[in-house]
Amino acid sequence: MFFVMVLVDVIIVFSFLFIALRKGDIHIKNRMWVYLFISGFLFQIIFLLRKHWEVYLLSLNTSLWYVLTVVQADNAFWEELAKLLAVLVVVYFLDKNMMVQFKDLKYSTAIFTYTGLAYGIGEAMSLMFLLYNPQYGRVFGMQFPVGTFVGFVYVFERFLAIQMHGIMGGIIGIGFSRYVFNKKFISLLIYFVVAMFYHMFIDNFAMFFQYYPALRYVLIYVYAVFLLSSTLLGYVLLYFLYKNAIKVERRV
Repeated sequence: MFFVMVLVDVIIVFSFLFIALRKGDIHIKNRMWVYLFISGFLFQIIFLLRKHWEVYLLSLNTSLWYVLTVVQADNAFWEELAKLLAVLVVVYFLDKNMMVQFKDLKYSTAIFTYTGLAYGIGEAMSLMFLLYNPQYGRVFGMQFPVGTFVGFVYVFERFLAIQMHGIMGGIIGIGFSRYVFNKKFISLLIYFVVAMFYHMFIDNFAMFFQYYPALRYVLIYVYAVFLLSSTLLGYVLLYFLYKNAIKVERRV
């Protein structure tokens, strides 16, 4: 199943690059695509250490609404911050000349979407590793049941989750382009928060059912539909925000 997951990851990455290079006319140095992917992938693993902090938050309160708001907001914040930093670190240390190109809305959205996909792939592979090797979970403050079977359900879920992370990255990319364009931090902050809320909307759905054991059987039947619907909703949201940002730029 590991190789199936890798194959899915490769298909996602090369499909995006084909669209970006051939259809979107997004051109940067080839090595920068590699660096951005590595950065997004590694930042997911590095920021996984935040789980120790989330364990502490859960030790304070385990009520449903506390988890759905405080804990999940914290989780979404760090994950979106990781995507933002993954791009900034590459640009700052490897090619500062790229910064001016982020004024181009299409360019910024594509770069951050790609990095978000890399982050999602990092999450898929790191979680798979921990599911197969639960003894290492404590390094990140996480616990995994021994003997977990990773099958096609996991691959399908990760296939959609990777795209969702790409969507979140794209939303942040729109905000970052607006920030570079008008030098107003509030522009980036607004889109960052939108990405957080989209993230929380997805995670909170499954989390809600965990608090009601009698309803868990419902989750089995609706979760796949929810994930697919949430992915499509994310693309619609990203498209709407992108088109709206274009209209705003034209009025400036």
